[in-house]
Amino acid sequence: MQVAINTAVFLSELQKGTSQLTCLQKLVGTDINAVEVRGEFFDSATRQQELSNIATLCQQQHWTLYYSVPDTLFTEAGVNPDLAAHLTLAKDCGVKALKYSFGTLTAAAKNVVVVTALKEQIEASGIQVTIENQPNADGTLATMHQNLTWCRQQRLPLGYTFDAGNWYWIDQQPEAAFQQLQNFITVFHLKDIKQKETVLLGEGTTDWRSLLQQLAPQIPVFLEYAIAPAELPQQIKLVNDVLKQQASS
Repeated sequence: MQVAINTAVFLSELQKGTSQLTCLQKLVGTDINAVEVRGEFFDSATRQQELSNIATLCQQQHWTLYYSVPDTLFTEAGVNPDLAAHLTLAKDCGVKALKYSFGTLTAAAKNVVVVTALKEQIEASGIQVTIENQPNADGTLATMHQNLTWCRQQRLPLGYTFDAGNWYWIDQQPEAAFQQLQNFITVFHLKDIKQKETVLLGEGTTDWRSLLQQLAPQIPVFLEYAIAPAELPQQIKLVNDVLKQQASS
C-alpha cells in the first residue's frame, strides 16, 4: 500500500489559480497510488475537460482517481439532488469514488422510498460513494456512530471517509473516534493538528502512526493538508514507511 494525495496539499497554488491538473503533474514519479481532486477548485465551464485530462494522467501513472464533492449527501429535504449529476460526471470521467460530507439525517432522508432510491441509484452507477465526518454538530462521535450504524442497517452502499483532523474543531479526539468507528472506515484522510491548526506530520498531537498501523491494508490513506513543495517528498515518505512496515508485519 502507498500513500495517496488529495489536492489540498497544493492549497497555496490552487488559491493562486493554478489548475489541479498542473498540480497533479508535479506528482509524476512519486511513490503514490491514488489522487483525490476537489470540486471547489474546478471552474464549472472547464471542469469536465480538466477532469478528463486528469483521468488520462491517472491512467498513465496507474493512479486511482477520487473526487471530493464540496457538499453534504443528506440534507433537510432528504438526499442531495445533485448526486445524480456527480455520479454521471464520475462515470464519464473515470472517477472511482465520490466523497461527500455526511450532512443531516432527517426523517425525510430516512423515508423508505428515499432510502431505496438512493441505494438503487448508487448501485446502478458503479461508483463508490463515501461520507465524511464534518467539524460540526452532525460530525460528533455519537452522531456519526449512530448515523453510520443506521446506514449499515439500511444496507446502503456507502463507505466512510475518516477525517483525522476534523475532530479537533469540535473538541473531540481522533484516537477515541477511531476506536469506535474503525469498522466503518473505507478511506482515511490523514492530518496532524496542533492547537487547532494543521501542521506537518510529527509536529502535532495526533497519534497518526498508531492509527495507520491499525488500518486494514486495503484502506487508502490520503494526505489532505497544505504542504510546501519542499516538504512534500518527506511527508510522503513518512507515511509510506509506516504503511510498508504494516504490510510486512
